[in-house]
Amino acid sequence: MDLSQRKLTRDEWNSIEKPVGSDELKIIQMISDGYTDLSIKRNNTKSILHYLKVSNSQDIDLFVFTKYLQPELIALTKYNLNYVKVSIPSRTIRKSDMIRFSNTDVQIQHVKPIIYEYVLLDVLKSMLKHKKRGNTEWSVYFYTLHCMMKFSVNECNRTFYSKLKDILATLLTDVDVKDILYRSTEIIEHNPYLLKYADDELYDHQKQLFTQFKSSNSLPQLVLYIAPTGTGKTLSPIGLSIGYKIIFVCAARHIGLALAKSAISHGVKVAFAFGCKHIEDIRLHYAAAVDYTKDRRSGSIRNVDNTNGTRVEIIISDLVSYIHAMHYMCKFHEKERIITYWDEPTISLDYDSHPCHELIQQNWRQNIIPNMVLSSATLPDEHELAPTIGDFKARFNQAEITTIISYDCKKTIPLINKEGYVVAPHILYSNYQDVLNCVTYCMRRKTMLRYIDLKSCTDFIQLIHETFPTSISHERYRYEFYFNNITDIHMINVKTYYLTLLSKLIPDTWPNIFKHLQMNRVPRFRSNVMVTTTDAHTLTDGPTIFLAEDVRKIGLFCLQRANIHSTVMDTIRKTISKNESINEKIKLLTKTLDDLLMKDVLLGNDQKLSDEARGSTEVKHLRKEIGTYIKSIQSIQLPSIYIPNTLEHLNIHAPKCQDKDKAYKSDIELTDIEQIMLIDDIEDMWKLLLMMGIGVFVTHKSERYTEIMKRLAYKQKLYLIIASTDFIYGTNYQFCHGYLASDLEGMSQEKTIQALGRIGRNKLQYDYTVRFRNDAILFKLFQDDEDKPEVANMTRIFNSPI
Repeated sequence: MDLSQRKLTRDEWNSIEKPVGSDELKIIQMISDGYTDLSIKRNNTKSILHYLKVSNSQDIDLFVFTKYLQPELIALTKYNLNYVKVSIPSRTIRKSDMIRFSNTDVQIQHVKPIIYEYVLLDVLKSMLKHKKRGNTEWSVYFYTLHCMMKFSVNECNRTFYSKLKDILATLLTDVDVKDILYRSTEIIEHNPYLLKYADDELYDHQKQLFTQFKSSNSLPQLVLYIAPTGTGKTLSPIGLSIGYKIIFVCAARHIGLALAKSAISHGVKVAFAFGCKHIEDIRLHYAAAVDYTKDRRSGSIRNVDNTNGTRVEIIISDLVSYIHAMHYMCKFHEKERIITYWDEPTISLDYDSHPCHELIQQNWRQNIIPNMVLSSATLPDEHELAPTIGDFKARFNQAEITTIISYDCKKTIPLINKEGYVVAPHILYSNYQDVLNCVTYCMRRKTMLRYIDLKSCTDFIQLIHETFPTSISHERYRYEFYFNNITDIHMINVKTYYLTLLSKLIPDTWPNIFKHLQMNRVPRFRSNVMVTTTDAHTLTDGPTIFLAEDVRKIGLFCLQRANIHSTVMDTIRKTISKNESINEKIKLLTKTLDDLLMKDVLLGNDQKLSDEARGSTEVKHLRKEIGTYIKSIQSIQLPSIYIPNTLEHLNIHAPKCQDKDKAYKSDIELTDIEQIMLIDDIEDMWKLLLMMGIGVFVTHKSERYTEIMKRLAYKQKLYLIIASTDFIYGTNYQFCHGYLASDLEGMSQEKTIQALGRIGRNKLQYDYTVRFRNDAILFKLFQDDEDKPEVANMTRIFNSPI
């Protein structure tokens, strides 16, 4: 993680100009609109009316149903569907609409898979088919239809919906709630329909945040904003910017730059305060500029007056620049209408001392903005921050203190111990009192629900009810009293009931239950650390992050286990050596060229430098010579058998792997390798690892290597990233698996939870895992930690002198 408090580089400026993808832009638009409409729901799935582009009248609705959908329902009567045919409407349809229908009759057959009503029909068909065969699988599809009927797909056919509701109502009495509950993993977690077609809407924590500031009555606000990573906390300032001006401050520059990229893509007016020694060092994005000149030829903006920030909606600041950013915004806006949004305020607080501590304390003590959000997945509890809260209230009269806590649990991220077993509270402790302590902790910190494996929960619920029913202390704790109907069955409820059941057993029965659990455990993975050979195939669906204190050691381990043949290594070394010789020549020639160009700048001839074909004869010759040397750089490609999860690699190291397509492999292109070969200020091992699809985030003197790494990581082209734990804050790369190395035993509980938050940020539910190489770290997760360094440091640093 880059905590350097410096100005933005050219590459960083360029990175924020690249717009985000269309899907992300839709989410940003929804968050922005959600500030004024908290109940906003959007669903981009096409209905049949949407595809046909006809008006949504009652006559059209009935006509479309009888023409396109009813024949599909009639065809399902062979599966014992009792269906009463609806007559074709006698009312006339406009001629223009009839022409449109006739023109689309052929095309509609090809687009059925993306039209919502036909998707529902496919689910209905599967349900009826399984039910006729007497297969309990039908309940999976019943639950799916039940949930999908609630999604907000625009202009769905009303007649079809009415018929579908009637069909589900007649079958409801046949549904066994127990069957749904026991199969929750399949029905809820691994159900492709529910996540693919779900509505986009604000998270509850965003609704609470927006509501709090909309109803603040101009009173000072301190909001403790606690929500899991990957749930939109860092995008919430874009919504708040509709009603307030925002100062976004964070110690890690990449977090602010990610917000800037999103905000600028959405059209928000942004300013930057990075590495500022004076208020004059603040820079405006072009869209926020008021006073400027334009280039007569290109029309592009030049000579921006950065002192005029009247249009700025969000200013993004590092720690060293916050006070300057604060006074800058106060020049143009009332401080009561400004929010300081402090993202990840606990960064660096796991250390006894750190250069950031003095900056944090200075910013807190000199702050004059009466509205502040402290946002983090691991922010200490309100009672732990009593000194900080007291100090804020003393400085801002009538300040309101609000805690917003979210425990979104749409996904499960199973935790795997060193032996390859999935870990959950019921298999951690042989002593029942320890179990009760663990349950109390998890119920209080419900963010932990995300890391309790759903299948482990339902297996335990089933075991208790079917094998140890007499161990339940009272009948009211049986599942029948918690789940009255299938609507009650969703991930949070199932996991909460699991914890309740676990805490309501007769203590004397626990030894036998625990013994049974230990005897019947089956490891998820027999081995899971050979990431470059035999275990690579278990890393599926997306990239993996390997967190360690000694990053170099893990990198060397990966290389050693890859066991690259000596002849291949010799060829690579010779090529790298030759390339390094060429790089030295390029370096010398480039310096000579830069010196010549600087002379032109000093003489006022810099206008010609934008054209590569212009310049003195000597300049042209140097450019040509540099180009020739660059072309002579030799590219290297490792044989596929050494690149994890290529087909050749899998055939050698995992010949029995059943689903080789799921195994995730890197996508390093030849041009990427050529760029890597041009880097002259990193060790050969980092180049070799990158050719294997393994990147390393560690303090490098090579900015070029780091930039290539960032680009490849952002585009999900890397198979594995090895990084130190400071890398975790604000990382918005998508990881499906994670490792915590054995040398991280001293990592704080809060930082461990931050590390877990790097995994499972994708929209879809994949097979996520977090794999621990030291079980002591795992046990620490499920226990109260009375000695949190973040709490001690925060109450000391986020405080004013007496």
